[in-house]
Amino acid sequence: MVNYNDIAKIAKVSSTTVSHVINETRFVSPETRDKVLEAMQKLNYKQNLLARSLATGITHTIGLVISDIKNPFYPEIVQGVEELAVRNDYSIFLCNTDYDVGKGEKSISALIGKKVDGIIIASSQADKFLFEELTKTVIPFVLVDWNENKINADSIYFDFESGIKESIEHLVSLGHKKIYFVSGPKDLKTANIRESNFASIAEYHKDERISYKIIEGNHKIDGGINAAKEVEKDMPTAVVCSNDLTAIGLMKTLQADGIKIPDQVSIIGLDNIILSEIVSPALTTIELERYLIGKAAMRLLLNRIKNKNIPRQTKYFNTKLIIRGSTSKAVSFH
Repeated sequence: MVNYNDIAKIAKVSSTTVSHVINETRFVSPETRDKVLEAMQKLNYKQNLLARSLATGITHTIGLVISDIKNPFYPEIVQGVEELAVRNDYSIFLCNTDYDVGKGEKSISALIGKKVDGIIIASSQADKFLFEELTKTVIPFVLVDWNENKINADSIYFDFESGIKESIEHLVSLGHKKIYFVSGPKDLKTANIRESNFASIAEYHKDERISYKIIEGNHKIDGGINAAKEVEKDMPTAVVCSNDLTAIGLMKTLQADGIKIPDQVSIIGLDNIILSEIVSPALTTIELERYLIGKAAMRLLLNRIKNKNIPRQTKYFNTKLIIRGSTSKAVSFH
């Protein structure tokens, strides 16, 4: 078995220098580092990652917590995180909460137990107490879409208001007066923010005789299916949904019941997942740049891992309306 002394002989350096290169425990000049790496390659040396983590306290692992692995919203976030992580020699532990607060807390506790080097929480299924515990462990972490300014943590925020404002203005310009909103689950912070943004913007347009109603959903396709029953009771001319899965479930159910989209009801989603382009008609939706969000979250985490004393980091992502085939002029406006 190849050891540090074998590598040191070929590289013509001390075994201590070899140790510093492998474990990254001290600065080594680029020239010397290259000699050691070349010797390692010649000897086909395979690093013992467990030994390295024991020696340095660094595991080169990152925890990533998401809300719903079945939701096409998340793969691009995961891709963005993973690409930057791999480029910096980190592996990912992926945890799925399935919108369950208890499961989210268990996942984060398990990651702490595994001594990961950092955690990205792209899920609202946790509470302030847990973040206080995270802070005590000094494990770096980044919050994605938590929208809690009072928590002193590196965070990425989404501006839902800009995209929702565009969507309502788009519908108003098409002559829609009766606009419904299908929300996400009431215990989900990000869903409440989307609902609040919709309600405040709809209220702003009250002078234009806009009426609206909130129907509770769950950010899943079956939430859209169930919402269709409420929509069909008192037919609005347009429905904005808190996410694309809800919009797709709603649209397919209305179509199955003989209601034409967008001729009778216009529908707008939120997220711009890949399915939104595949359904017929293609879904008008509010876009979030999820791949860039994932990369940004990992970049903030890497910054924090390298220097725990830097000031709090924040980054904001705007949303924008993508107009496709699921919206058209209101029936009375044709």
